[in-house]
Amino acid sequence: MSETMYLIKNVKLYTGESVYPDGAILTDGPSILYAGDAAKLTAPPLKGRKIDIIDGRGGICMPGLCSAHSHVAMTLLRGVGGGLPLGEWLQRIFTVEALLTDDDIYTGATLAIMEYLRYGVTCFADMYFRANGVLRAAHEAKIRANACVGAISASHVAENEALFHEFDGEGELIRIYFGIHSEYATDKSVAHLAAETAQKLGAGMHVHVSETSSEVEACREQHGGKSPVEYLSDLGIFDVPTIAAHCVHVDEGDMAILASHGVTVAHCPASNMKLSSGAAPVAAMRAHGVNVAIGTDGPASNNTLDMFREMRLAALLSSLSTRNPASLSASDAIEMATVVGAKGAGFSEVGILRSGYAADLIVINGAAPFMATERDVAEDIVYAAAGGDVQMTMVGGQILYINGNYTTIDTERAIYEARAAMSRLL
Repeated sequence: MSETMYLIKNVKLYTGESVYPDGAILTDGPSILYAGDAAKLTAPPLKGRKIDIIDGRGGICMPGLCSAHSHVAMTLLRGVGGGLPLGEWLQRIFTVEALLTDDDIYTGATLAIMEYLRYGVTCFADMYFRANGVLRAAHEAKIRANACVGAISASHVAENEALFHEFDGEGELIRIYFGIHSEYATDKSVAHLAAETAQKLGAGMHVHVSETSSEVEACREQHGGKSPVEYLSDLGIFDVPTIAAHCVHVDEGDMAILASHGVTVAHCPASNMKLSSGAAPVAAMRAHGVNVAIGTDGPASNNTLDMFREMRLAALLSSLSTRNPASLSASDAIEMATVVGAKGAGFSEVGILRSGYAADLIVINGAAPFMATERDVAEDIVYAAAGGDVQMTMVGGQILYINGNYTTIDTERAIYEARAAMSRLL
């Protein structure tokens, strides 16, 4: 993380709590020193240090985005299984995944992180097998990441525990959770072992939950009428901080369980629509007190990693499915895509631009056409902006992407290696 001081001025500042038409933000190393009205900023004690000044040129400065559920290495599988429903799609994906090497996973993760940084994503929570490659890529790129192994066997839990001891808390940028793939793919004994180990180590959990109606029906048939949420709750999965991906087919009883355990649901609208899984009842879950974040899911089922699109889809899908255009406001969608996701991933002082919080932020191009008629910053962020409008991405006070350039990634090498891997695999 950076030891440099940055002053970002001449921006419309959207902090996640307030909007400042003429805002400024001052960072000191990894943290925010000031975020607010530019006119009220006073000179800090420099102690012989200099401040690097960044002119936002009238753009929007806002918290970096957090994808609460992803499979970043699957950039190498983008486009595989197009047009297939989830069950058939998984079988096609599993066939190709069996060929992946550790280096492939690192290469795919690096390519995804490039895309995330380009689109203003500063934090992501990932589930994949052999997650060491994902963590290696995140560490080198200096992006904030939460990773786990999507356990199907006891050996996966052991692998996850080794990753926890090696990486958790590294430089304040890495968190390790324990993962189980799902109720249907993970044996009861393995799920229980993962939950026990997570609780012993003070870690969280990450699991796919109720993604399709057929999944829920099969679970009820196999487990005495229990839904996946009820089944996982009884196993103790939700006794630690948990990310529950999807939750498309949940009822009010499920929502009560999720809320009472403080589970963070990762809503993945593009993936759920692409695979015809359904529309998650986001407004109802939020009304029941469930923490709902937003995730991109994997690049093979999206197929982009643009969180601006996910925010827009989340708001539009809620409006359509509830027939209520006020069911999920633009500011709600931004909150879900920033602070809610970051907290769910184990980062408590991330996702709001506030003194003392992490300097994870982005600047949106002030010359973008939609900025000429700006009236409501939140509406413009969600409904008009796109990932391609991001000019700068900062994590922990360090600029990782600015005006087309990456500061921590050898982009030519990353793209060359990704193309080589894809040609071999497919």
